[in-house]
Amino acid sequence: MKATKKDTKNKIAEDKYTKKQIVNSKTFKENKDLLNALLEENKFYTKNEINEIIKNYKEGMVK
Repeated sequence: MKATKKDTKNKIAEDKYTKKQIVNSKTFKENKDLLNALLEENKFYTKNEINEIIKNYKEGMVK
């Protein structure tokens, strides 16, 4: 079965980043300490995964 345009759009690979890249990025500078504590050294993360980690941690603090 051939993939349609819609199928291929959903399967576009996101860039993945190391903990060091994330912690030193301008994008996540407000959460630098939080991410430094939560992320694993030898693992790669997408921006969506990072945002989800931040969101889940902050929601857990509110409860």
